[in-house]
Amino acid sequence: MTASKPLVVDLDGSLLRSDSLHESIAAHLRRPGRLWAAASAGRRGRAAFKRALAPGTEEALADAPLNPAVYALIGDAVAVGREVVIATGADDGVARAIASRVNGVREVIASDGQTNLTGAHKADELVSRFGRGGFDYVGNAPVDAAIWDAADVAYLATSRATGVPAWARERSFAAVLRDPRPPSWRVWMRALRVHQSLKNLLLFLPLIASHTLTDPTLLARAIIGFVAFTLMASAVYLLNDTLDIASDRTHPRKRSRPIAAGWISPLHAVAASGALVLCAILVASLLGPGFVTILLAYAAMTTAYSFWLKRITVVDIVTLALLYMVRIVAGAVATGIALSFWFTGVTLFLFLSLALVKRYAEAHQAREEGRDIRGRGYSGDDVHAILALGAATGVSAVLLLAIYIQSDAVSTLYAAPAVLWLVIPLLFAWIAHLWITAGRGDVHDDPLVFALRDPASLVAGALVLIVFFIASLPVTADVLSGILS
Repeated sequence: MTASKPLVVDLDGSLLRSDSLHESIAAHLRRPGRLWAAASAGRRGRAAFKRALAPGTEEALADAPLNPAVYALIGDAVAVGREVVIATGADDGVARAIASRVNGVREVIASDGQTNLTGAHKADELVSRFGRGGFDYVGNAPVDAAIWDAADVAYLATSRATGVPAWARERSFAAVLRDPRPPSWRVWMRALRVHQSLKNLLLFLPLIASHTLTDPTLLARAIIGFVAFTLMASAVYLLNDTLDIASDRTHPRKRSRPIAAGWISPLHAVAASGALVLCAILVASLLGPGFVTILLAYAAMTTAYSFWLKRITVVDIVTLALLYMVRIVAGAVATGIALSFWFTGVTLFLFLSLALVKRYAEAHQAREEGRDIRGRGYSGDDVHAILALGAATGVSAVLLLAIYIQSDAVSTLYAAPAVLWLVIPLLFAWIAHLWITAGRGDVHDDPLVFALRDPASLVAGALVLIVFFIASLPVTADVLSGILS
């Protein structure tokens, strides 16, 4: 490195893994008025559009991921006394907020609301300041060609693990600064949270409870409903993660989510979310308008949760429980199976307990790490209240199940309903296990998804199903009669 020549570094896609303009738009999704005002300002040019979006973007970019190779190059330049300059098409305020995170940056050259400092405009500005060949430049895109031509030494920043893009193969670079992106399919599968589709298995509960799981017509309808809910849920996850970029980036685990990590553009995520919504509605229409209505109600609830309700104490817990419950209602609508009062009561209290487990796990972890929970209405000091409410609702579910076992509905469905009393200690043991595990800080996912992966929970679930199966056998009733006579 030559200490006499400044190192000029591009921002979007070079030092910054993501695109600051995309991040700015995403930062204002909760404020559509600001987006509308920015769109109006955009009639005066791209620079004016960026300037209108700049206020309020700093928080979203405060922890935005940087290219470690570019960051290291800047560190090496500073170590030998080189001047480091950030030159970017991003708005000046946004650029300075990011530059403040990097030691040694002495100057920021950026769009000023009048001139969009990209391509030839950036090249002219740099040549006027440092002269042709009077600086080295780090860029990442074809638009940087004019700047590399004017620079002395060219560096390429890329997310490729090997090789360079086709447009860059004819150009000579002093170094390729790599920030390897995971395979696209893996990134998108994680962003869509395919594993969370396990929660949509709740659509099959009405079939299981009514002993009609083997009916091919009803099973096919439940599968169609499962697909529709999975598509809609993935759409909501993309929107939710886009809205939560700032808070996710301060979370020790959520910061690795693809959108927060900068591997998926927030705007691409929103576009994909819209496409998935349309696909979900098309699939749901196969089951009739009633099911479409339930699906849209679910979408409305989850969207309201993402935008506002998750920030309201207790309301967020009730909403989470209802989002579990609406899946069961959707399964009933898809198959035409009526839900009993007792079944609905047991599952609702159980889901309230699961929703509280989710918040308890977050509050417990925050308390252990001595940090705040951004974007939520809770703090680490709330763990005791959440624990009390969660235990109470869990025990209420067990109590309602005990009453349900004595109901006439059970007598008509099961040959030996007395055997179902074995479910009571099993359900209580599982709820206790879930809360104790959460108290140890070992529940890091949605509690229902955790339960479907946890060996102890799976064993408890299998035993419950076995008990229900045995209770439905006529031979079981005969054996009990023989024992009691």
